[in-house]
Amino acid sequence: MIPSDKSLLSAVGRGASGSDGGRSPVVSVDTVTADGRRIEATVSYSDALRPFFDESPFYAEYGVDVSDLPESVLTIPVLAHVCPVAWAAGADVRVSTADRRFLDSLETVGRVLSEMYPFMEGGRVLVERAPEWNEQAPSGTDGADDPAAVGDPGGAGGPAGADGTGSPDGTGGPGGTGMLFTGGVDSLATYVRHREEDPTLINVRGWLVGVDDDERWAHTRRRIAGYADRFGVDAQFVRSNMLEFLDTAMLDAHYKPRHDGAWYSAVGCGLGLTGLCAPLAVAEGMDRLYLAATHWEGFPTAERFEGWDGGAIPWGSDPAIDDEIAWAGTEVAHDAFEITRQERVETVAEFLRERSLDLPIRACEVSATGSNCDRCEKCARTALGLALAGADPNDHGFDVDAATFGRARREIEAGNWLVDFHVLAYWLDLQASVDPDASYPVAGVDAVADWLRTADLRAAAARSGPPVSDRVVRAAARAVPAPVYARLSPAYDTVRELTPRS
Repeated sequence: MIPSDKSLLSAVGRGASGSDGGRSPVVSVDTVTADGRRIEATVSYSDALRPFFDESPFYAEYGVDVSDLPESVLTIPVLAHVCPVAWAAGADVRVSTADRRFLDSLETVGRVLSEMYPFMEGGRVLVERAPEWNEQAPSGTDGADDPAAVGDPGGAGGPAGADGTGSPDGTGGPGGTGMLFTGGVDSLATYVRHREEDPTLINVRGWLVGVDDDERWAHTRRRIAGYADRFGVDAQFVRSNMLEFLDTAMLDAHYKPRHDGAWYSAVGCGLGLTGLCAPLAVAEGMDRLYLAATHWEGFPTAERFEGWDGGAIPWGSDPAIDDEIAWAGTEVAHDAFEITRQERVETVAEFLRERSLDLPIRACEVSATGSNCDRCEKCARTALGLALAGADPNDHGFDVDAATFGRARREIEAGNWLVDFHVLAYWLDLQASVDPDASYPVAGVDAVADWLRTADLRAAAARSGPPVSDRVVRAAARAVPAPVYARLSPAYDTVRELTPRS
């Protein structure tokens, strides 16, 4: 317990003013340790928070040694993941030390999330020490000096380079930049826009690929390393159990009706993903970290979010959130919010066309191999977007034809694909980009584009909804205590596996 007379107060949201006599639930970051490339944190919490956390410690692993970084930096990844959950439940967060700049960021981000989502109760972040970066005393050196450090946690040592290794001395140079990178449209567009900066490509194992999914990870790592090799930049890989440490199935069960998309995307991704990269950014000397925009200025907003006056639908990654995140010597930048997704597709397509590149573009989040399945909504949408931009998706990691686009039309008309409001917005963006006089490089695109140009997508979305099984699971989870639900429902573990990760 942190003595109240030593605590610094970072007031967040409506529940953050003054003392409440100890009545608020508490999330306590009890210990944070670093051993080589691994950070581990133990967390305890009040019973009211128990449904939303796994019993395992939080961990993050990096491709460089982080053991000599100050504790105030080492606490950032776990704080970035527990704080949004605490704020949703009106809980205080207690931690022994936190970077002063990041603590200021938490206050701003918490306020924005409370403005986005009325269900966010807010809470306090109480720390004993919050040093400025230039006041901090690392336990060893100021960085992580490991000549053999590779970018993949747990990987074998080897020379630094674009095959996934870090810089030769493990500390990077002053003024370096990094970016979260998946090989999808958004992150590729951000790379194209900032390629003159030679940004380090950072991919997270435990986000779109499960932390223990070795098969998909092997494919993903090879693909990201391939991008880095062809771009002539470094790649770094982070491994974390953040989406197992958080019980995202229970978070979705309780809060899904009050936000769009899954919990981590709708609430936690901007703060969580960038905070996860903080130790790596400090160790590698990055002064800027880019996070590609998901949405864009003027993105349609559902009526239920009419209280939010931001530039797009409420989402965990937003300029009002990401651009306010900073720690030590690093600032986060939310990139490409000023252009729509289809304009990003066009940016990428032009880049590939000018350089005659056959790079794959990742769309799918369900394929067991980490490649594109060519059947899901996101695969069809991305392939169609490339075709509308004049690029053949079959040259960029897809295997699509007229049947693919015919099936897309049927799925939309049947009410199966436009389940979340933001997915409808993506298709409305595609609809607006259709040129009735254009011809397209793939069979079947002309027909689906002609249909899409006049289709009543909002009516199709009104017919859409989650499967009955999902609605039953969420209702049951909200109605009974978490331990009882977990014990009585043999399907609980399966539900956790099937719940959207992002």
